[in-house]
Amino acid sequence: MKKTLSALILTITAGGAYAADAVIQALPFYQADKLQGQQVQPLVRDNGQYWLISSESRGLLLLDEQQQVRASFAGNFETLAWQPAVKLDGKLVDLVVSIDNESATTKLLALDWQTPELRLLQDLPAEEAQLETLCLYAHPQSSHLSLFSVDVQGMAHERIIYDGQRQQLVNVKVRDFPGVLNAKDCVADSASASLYIAEESVGVWRYPASMEADPVREPVAMLSPFGDIQGEITDLALLDDGTLLVVSPKARSLSAYRTDTDARHWQLTGMDEPEALGAQLDSEGLTLTFYDESQDAYLAAKVADYQAGNTSKQEWIANVSPSAQTTPVARFGDAADDPAIWFNRQAPAQSRILGTDKRVGLMVYELDGTLVQQLPVGRLNNVDIRGDFVVGGNRVDLAAASNRTNNSISLFAIDPESGGVSHLQDIATDLNEVYGLCMYQSKTGHYVFINDTDGRFAQYRIEGDKHHLSATLVREFAVSSQPEGCVADDTTGVLYLGEEAKGIWRTQAEPQPAVLEQVAHTGDLLHADVEGMGIYRNGNDAMLIVSSQGNDSYLAFGLDQQFSYLGRFRIALDLQSGVDGVSETDGLEVTSANLGADYPAGLLVVQDGRNRMPIAPQNFKLVDWRQVKAVLEN
Repeated sequence: MKKTLSALILTITAGGAYAADAVIQALPFYQADKLQGQQVQPLVRDNGQYWLISSESRGLLLLDEQQQVRASFAGNFETLAWQPAVKLDGKLVDLVVSIDNESATTKLLALDWQTPELRLLQDLPAEEAQLETLCLYAHPQSSHLSLFSVDVQGMAHERIIYDGQRQQLVNVKVRDFPGVLNAKDCVADSASASLYIAEESVGVWRYPASMEADPVREPVAMLSPFGDIQGEITDLALLDDGTLLVVSPKARSLSAYRTDTDARHWQLTGMDEPEALGAQLDSEGLTLTFYDESQDAYLAAKVADYQAGNTSKQEWIANVSPSAQTTPVARFGDAADDPAIWFNRQAPAQSRILGTDKRVGLMVYELDGTLVQQLPVGRLNNVDIRGDFVVGGNRVDLAAASNRTNNSISLFAIDPESGGVSHLQDIATDLNEVYGLCMYQSKTGHYVFINDTDGRFAQYRIEGDKHHLSATLVREFAVSSQPEGCVADDTTGVLYLGEEAKGIWRTQAEPQPAVLEQVAHTGDLLHADVEGMGIYRNGNDAMLIVSSQGNDSYLAFGLDQQFSYLGRFRIALDLQSGVDGVSETDGLEVTSANLGADYPAGLLVVQDGRNRMPIAPQNFKLVDWRQVKAVLEN
């Protein structure tokens, strides 16, 4: 006579959710001849309890509480990843992912509860090296799904397999990055944007799950003598409250990590080799399901008095999407930095983007991102443009850039008709380490502001005659720490400048004694470093767009006396166009000019510090201003 699982669960009451040296005794609930079980995922559907398990001999199985197989998919499977309530073809299914050990392909299946059945949706091609483990990550806000996997050579891979906006399966390679050797399992937490990977004989490592973050790993749960886990690690589980569970079969222990300093351990009884763990947290407590290799059986237990922790929440910031991107710079590393937009008066759709490459010089791009010109003049950092300048008897548009090779101002002429850029000359400065730069134009002349990493600003008046250019130092002032971004409003004669760690200042742009006024501080909204700056002005509608580098966002401030905060946004990936999102922005530029059919309301151009889908050197992303306007208005 078969017993139901509820009759087999032993309720553990050990004096608290994380009682020290508590014991969990689990009892068998499913066993079959030569099962060769592996992973397990408990789940609830229509108030009924179910388990999804993987088996090397029987494939993937859906079990109900009476141990009946309700759905199956034949094959040799060890790994298992599950995501509930995914909409495909107009209906909700659960997405199940596992590696077929025979073909080495990764299979995507639908768990259709109406039948129920496990139905093959798609095969992903095998990686170069055999995969050891995999897990799913739901992108916050967008509902995209990423599949993380780790291969036998220790490389981690990320693919987006589900487009949450178009509600369809995709296969988009995002990135490869160093993982761990002997990876046993991985889990991903959307709330904290964390990826955990278990290295069998070392410990558990945490990586940022966001594709726009650097894959820097941190130790979370380490084996003795570097941590408190004994034996080896074979499996992980993640609870809805963010608690990480770690199984060690040799020690017959289960460890729980709620924070880096809050770890508890349970002794496991009733099993000899607890290889895998499934966990489910609900109003009745914590349900645990184990696979015991020595018994070739699944066992279960209930921790009824488990007290859930507070679920972490990510900061919600509205998203816009890039519509295009430029050709990447030539080399990996911190290279691309700051863009400027040249407006073609005769043919606005043929306007150009000037971008600095800190290792080479000045790059010139068309509005579709194509690289059309390179000027290798030195390690340029920031660039800006002003029109209507006369040099050598010719009227040109003038570009200026800070040149870190020789601590100078590099000056360029832009042909008003063709957009061709030519290097004119360099202007020496008295600064020790030039950094940021911006330009200003008024009835009194053309000016360049250039700053030093020590906080000093120098303002030069640029003049031209029939033969050469000259620069006159007309003003100096300073902030207390490193600045970079700055922008001058030619309409009002106000200069805005960023002090990277502290915030935003303003002063008059005319060469008069400077009175600095701080108008925004770093804190809850504006996250250091304060980097790129650009002014969007359309009549009386004027705002400053600022890169808040510390949280990969952009803030808008009204250019009124109060410097009113207008809103913020992030630039997220666009799967349809195949352009990734933006992170760690250094420089940006914005214009309200009508640049043709693609950008009738203007254009925002930003530097992308991490270029993904797939990984490539840095570049610049283009955003239709209509998207930004819609976000700020709402």
